[in-house]
Formats: sequence, C-alpha cells, structure tokens
Amino acid sequence: MYDENSVEMTGKVKWFNQYKGYGFVAIKGIPEDVFLHFSVVDESNVKDLSKDDMISCLVSKSDKGYQITKIQRFISHSKFPTSKRTKKVSAVMKWFNPAKGFGFAQLDSGEDVFIHASLLKKLDIQGFEPNQKVKLVVQHTNMGYEATDVLKK
Repeated sequence: MYDENSVEMTGKVKWFNQYKGYGFVAIKGIPEDVFLHFSVVDESNVKDLSKDDMISCLVSKSDKGYQITKIQRFISHSKFPTSKRTKKVSAVMKWFNPAKGFGFAQLDSGEDVFIHASLLKKLDIQGFEPNQKVKLVVQHTNMGYEATDVLKK
C-alpha cells in the first residue's frame, strides 16, 4: 500500500477498531481525519493501537481523502491502554438495533458496553430488549468496554 508520494508525519490516534478493520488519526496540518486501514497496522510491528497513541507514519492523499500508507514507528502509548483481560459483569440493556448492527448495555458504574451484532449471531441470540438484565464478559478497548460473550440473557 506504500505510495511514493507519501509524506512522513506524526499523528495521534483518534480511534482504531480491529473488528471494524479501520480507524482515524489526527495529524497537525491536515484539516480532516486521516484514514487508517487494518492492513497498514498489520504490516507494521504495532500490535495494538489505542486512543491518543502517537505514531510516525507515511500519509498520502487520494480521491477519497488522506490515508496512512505505512506506520514508520510507534512513538508513545496512551494513558488508557487497551487490555486483553476480560471480566464478568452485570449490566442492563439500554438498546439494541439489529438494523444498525449494535447496541449498548450499561454497567452499575454508569459506563456503557458496546455489543456488536456479530457476537449475537455467533451465540445464536436474536436480540435484547431495553432494561433487560444481562451477564456479560467485557474487554476494555480503545473506545471503551465491548462485550466478548453473553453469559446469561
């Protein structure tokens, strides 16, 4: 994906979601968010990207906008690292919309948990109702908590 017209720049990760396969980086001097595809991350030695991580990267402009073509090096890790550890929690469903492909539950602490439709499909769960109590296994990602399993519906 390397482009000979790419320019080396430093950027701050706004968000990156490995399940969606992309994210965006803010780069000073570029007025719009810069697209970052998972294949670029996969080709680099960077294993995880979290919000506010700093990277040195090659950036090029295409007809679709700016995009990162190569991560040169990882400069610094954010103060909110992504955790591979999971924990079991009780939560209450806020909403789930099959057409959108996701929904949110709320922990007792008030924090939201993202629930993707692919998890429900994998577990053969049809959906959730608002205010329904659920037991979840969650993992902290660069965008907050995400459900990795549903223990009890």
